[in-house]
Formats: sequence, C-alpha cells, structure tokens
Amino acid sequence: MNDEKGILQRSSPRSKPFIIDLMRNFGAIFTLSILAISFVGLLVVRYAPDAQDISSLFASGGMGLSFNAVLQIAGFSLILAFLSIVVVSDRFIKKMRFLARTILLFLAALFTFSMFAIVFKWFPIEDPLAWLGFVLSTFVCFLFSLGLTLLKLKLEGRKYDRLLANYKARHNVSV
Repeated sequence: MNDEKGILQRSSPRSKPFIIDLMRNFGAIFTLSILAISFVGLLVVRYAPDAQDISSLFASGGMGLSFNAVLQIAGFSLILAFLSIVVVSDRFIKKMRFLARTILLFLAALFTFSMFAIVFKWFPIEDPLAWLGFVLSTFVCFLFSLGLTLLKLKLEGRKYDRLLANYKARHNVSV
C-alpha cells in the first residue's frame, strides 16, 4: 500500500487534514492582521493625521483599508498560515526544538512581511526609521504572542499533570 499523503489526507489518525489547518490558521492570522492594522490606522488618524498617507495600506483621508490592501493582507496571511503549519507542526519537520521553530517562524514572517512591504509599498522602504519601527513592532508583537503561547502551554501542562495524578490515584499506578 502506498504511504504517500495528499494535501487533504491526515498525517496521523488524530490530526486534522492539512487544508483545514491552513484555513483555520489563515482565518486567525487574517482577522488579527485586519484588527491590528485597523487599530493602528485609528491611532494614526487620531494622533498623526499627516502620517496617514505614508502607508499604501490606508486610504487617504482616514477612510480605512482599501480593497487592494485587504487582498494584500489576505495573501500575506495565507503565506504566513502555510509557513506556520510547515514550521510549527510535526507534519513536515519531525524533530526540532520549540525555540528553533519559534525563531524560524519569526524569521520567515519577518522576511515575508518585508517582501510584501517592498512590493506593495506598505511603508517608505528607503526610510531607515520606518524599517526600525517595523522590526521593533514586529519583535514586540512576536514576543507578546510567544508569551501567550508559553502561558497556554504551561496551563495545559498543569492540567495534564493533574489528570495524570488523578488517573494514577484511581488506578493505583505507581511510577
């Protein structure tokens, strides 16, 4: 029997099909990206109205995101969703430490965003301060999401430790 796995097949009996993971990641990344960009846009319109025409992401006059910008963000989100599945899941890279996966995903996201920023002129690419702000804000957001992920893993670890202790107590299992 052929052991190859297609894009719609599962990599293990308990994992979801690749396309489902891709769509779930895409939805989350796209939604959070739109919300973050909208929030930043509101801040720019409110506190730095002269700066709102610097980025091609925002329509002039504080009108919001253009259709082109939404589609660009969707493309970025789809690529990032794919990269996150490739890097974070065990589906493609079988053995890699969590920290290495995290750094690899950060670098892939930084590179992908940089390419989109250059191609679609999301901010002035010849301005070193714009790049510094981009790298710093990306790093801060990445640290925030990493902190949330580590917190989630810690809470799940405690939950499973309690469940294991309860199981051992009920079944008189000793280690």
